[in-house]
Amino acid sequence: MSEQKGSLFHIIMWNYRDDVPEDERDRLEADLLELQQKIPTLKGVHAGPVTGGRNQSYSHCFVMLFDDQAGLDAYTRHPEHERFASSFRAACVVQVVVDFSG
Repeated sequence: MSEQKGSLFHIIMWNYRDDVPEDERDRLEADLLELQQKIPTLKGVHAGPVTGGRNQSYSHCFVMLFDDQAGLDAYTRHPEHERFASSFRAACVVQVVVDFSG
């Protein structure tokens, strides 16, 4: 993901529900990464498990890059995001979302 000054970062940290099987988790994470090819305003995405550090409250994290708020707004309304978000939310016990400008 290449950073640009003035970019908007969309970060989500989450924990899966205990009853979500590993293959479903893998499918969701693959679907997440594929959104970059399906939604033009999504400029970059990184996702993976949280490893070490000071915060072990969440097991996974992703960071998405957008040019601006309009790009994030278009992403959230896109049918591919809506499809993904519905199944993703159902698989999570908790999510924390943060957006910030870089």
